[in-house]
Parts: sequence; C-alpha cells; structure tokens
Amino acid sequence: MAKKRNPSFEILRVVAMFLIVVWHFLMHGVGQKPDGITSDIPSLFNLCSMEMIGCLAKVSTNCYILITGYFIIHQTSPKWEKIPKTWAPIVFYSVLLFFVFLLCSNLRLGWDDFGKSFMPIYFNRYWFATRYVALVALAPFLAIVAQALTRRQYLVMLGVMAVINFDFLLGDQMSGNNSLLWFVFLFYVGGYIRLHFNHEGVNHFGKLYFLVAIVLAAIFLVKTFVHYGVWSSPMMADYHDNNGILFIAALMLFLWTARYKAPDTWLVRFLVRIAPLTFGVYLIHDNIYVRRLLWHDWLDVHSWLHSWAFVPMLVASTVGIFFACIAIDSVRDRLFRLLRVNDRIDTLFAKIKPKNNAI
Repeated sequence: MAKKRNPSFEILRVVAMFLIVVWHFLMHGVGQKPDGITSDIPSLFNLCSMEMIGCLAKVSTNCYILITGYFIIHQTSPKWEKIPKTWAPIVFYSVLLFFVFLLCSNLRLGWDDFGKSFMPIYFNRYWFATRYVALVALAPFLAIVAQALTRRQYLVMLGVMAVINFDFLLGDQMSGNNSLLWFVFLFYVGGYIRLHFNHEGVNHFGKLYFLVAIVLAAIFLVKTFVHYGVWSSPMMADYHDNNGILFIAALMLFLWTARYKAPDTWLVRFLVRIAPLTFGVYLIHDNIYVRRLLWHDWLDVHSWLHSWAFVPMLVASTVGIFFACIAIDSVRDRLFRLLRVNDRIDTLFAKIKPKNNAI
C-alpha cells in the first residue's frame, strides 16, 4: 500500500483536466448532433482522429474520481470543512463570470440568471461539481464501509455495483451516465486500489490504456461506417462514462499512474505545482456562458471539420485554453490566500466541531 502521496497522481490530475478540455472541444465544439458528413479525405481523417482522441480523452472524469477515492478512502472521520472549501471557488467563478458577461456581452441576463449563478450547485450549473460535492459529503461514510470489508467482500461489492452501473448491464435503468451512483462506484474502485493493489512490479498499464482506446475507437468507426458508409458518416462525438470499455481504459491509466515513479525533474515539479489549480480550469472554461463563447463564437469548430488544420487547431486551442485558465486560477488562488478564505473556514469549523463530536 502506498504510504505517501505519489507526485505521479498530481501529474494525472493535470493530464486528466487537460483531457477534459480536449473532450469539451469535441463534445461542445463538434457536438453530439451531426454537422455535415465525411464527404472528402480531410473530413474522413478528422472523424477518425476525433474517435481516437475522444477515446483517449473521455477517461478524464473517471480518473478524477478514482483519484478522490484513492486518497480519502482512509478518512472515516467527517471533515465537513471540505464542502465549503470546494464550494467557494465554484460560487466565486459562477458569480464573477455572470457579471463579466452581464457587463461585457450582448446576453440579456436578469435576476433569474443571477440566482442560478449564485447557487450553481443547486441549479446544476456544473454537473461535475454538483456530484463531486455530494461525493465529498458521503466520502467518510463510504470509507467506513470500505474499512469494514474484507478483500473478498470488497470485490463482491464492486461486482454488484458494476452490474448496477455499466450501461450494457443495468446502468441505463439504475444508474446512468454521470450519476452520483457511478461516482460512488469509481470512489470505491480507487479505494480498492489504495487498500489492496500491489504498487510494485512491472508497469505495462500505460500500453494497455492506449490499446484499449485504439480498440474502442476502431469499434466505433466500424460501427459508424457499416451503418452510414465511409463517405457519408456524420461528424459528431458521443460517448458515455459508464461504458464498460471506457472504464477499463481509465482504470489502465490509473493503474499505470499507481506504479509509475515520477522522476524529480523541473517538468514534474511544474506539473505538481499547477495540479491544485486544475479544478479552476474546469470552473472557468465549462461555465455556461464561457462554453458557447469558446467553442462557437471564438473558435467556430464546425468551420474546421473539412480542413487539414482541424487537428492542429484542436491541439493549439486546448493547450491555450488550459494554460490561460491555469493563469487565471492562480490569481484566484492568491486572492483566496490573501483573504484567508480556507483559514477562515477552518477556524469556523474548529469552533463548532466540539458540538458535533458524535457525528
């Protein structure tokens, strides 16, 4: 069992968030509805590239929750201060970006929009953040269950949860894509790896991650070409987190990280340093107002679907968006430190904690 925080997981946090930006390029930029067909060689190449990149990138959300389970599966005592600490940057960006677009755009925003921005979790403005906060609240109780189980019992529980969650089994009826129940399953998988996985040994999991992604992309492409034809396939992106093969791909990447020993280089130190800022990348670029501005007004992704420049534009734009958001969140982080936001939250909960010892 790993006894100290492996910087490899900080690198995975950075990589996972970058892959989320890449996935949003496909999901929000290209979209889940057909926009043209593969009528020429560049568009056919771009469709194949989208499938491959999409299968590599869609593991990102799963990896984020696996990391959460891995690191807090031992924390059986509720730490309620984690909830407002997670909530604070969510509300900060939601309200800030509302006023930015109110003052600097042509959008007609009113009090109803402000109310939804002020309560983004309640109104599900960030679906991931909403479910993540709920998972953080449940985490200590989930950890208590995990600590009480033998390894065999733990595996049986994961098997039952897999049946309930995977979309090719009962997932569509009992869980669904991006559901809290799916997050709980991922939490327990990450926890199992922390408690019972052998962190030493040969590490071929990275190769398996790429292999699974390639196989999945090939399956999607063959299915599409058989149904529509090579030269009349729709240009679109559509995957599900609780797809069994995508889960395996995410698991392979996570297991590779668990065994990877990151060297002490300037690049590793840089990635570890920016890892705490990655949640801000999500909150900024996937804001409801920023989303359309990015993918449709500024980049106009659809106009590149039949161009050889599509893939270079995808890489350049996602890298630019990622690091721009990192820079913005570094300012937010400094502001929070200056205002001692987290310290004040800790102080508040330290005062009320004696009253809640029984919880």
